[in-house]
Amino acid sequence: MATSAKGLTSRAAQAEQTRQLILETAQRLFAELGYSATSLQMIADELGLTKAAVYYHFRAKSDILHAALLPGIERVGTLLDEAEHIRSRRARTEHLVHGFVDFLVTHRQNMVMASTDPERPAVKDKSEASVLHERGLGLLYGDRPSGAERLAYNAVFTIPECLSELTDLTDGELREALTSTLLRILRVPAPRT
Repeated sequence: MATSAKGLTSRAAQAEQTRQLILETAQRLFAELGYSATSLQMIADELGLTKAAVYYHFRAKSDILHAALLPGIERVGTLLDEAEHIRSRRARTEHLVHGFVDFLVTHRQNMVMASTDPERPAVKDKSEASVLHERGLGLLYGDRPSGAERLAYNAVFTIPECLSELTDLTDGELREALTSTLLRILRVPAPRT
């Protein structure tokens, strides 16, 4: 019986490894070719798998994209959880901005690909994104944000679409540009030196 359980565990580990390889390969192809130009067959061919093997792990290309975005969504949730425990509005805003900037810099290739793809897919689970969006707005501006505060907050989410214009910047330069711009948009004065 132990051999059977070991074989099952080994098969499950191999299946998870294959799933991860599909996900990594798809992300690379999405970044290189664009989401719309990448097919499930191309992903399968790149890995030497059948299209059916890819379908076994992901029912559709949009499921691969959702799986690729999930760690980012989870990171935003964690960032918001951390911000809830920060008393000062300024410190809370700076924490959220630095976390958002870290995410954008780390995933800048995917952000550029997503913003320039003419057939970019819609977010699959808008309710989850909407909850995170509303939570962030409340953490920054309270229960009754003004129109200007709501506009500033929503403007922040257009920033990823601007990254394709900034591909010449190093990660450090991009980090600095994003941080100062986002803090200005959210009306957090720069610390005095």
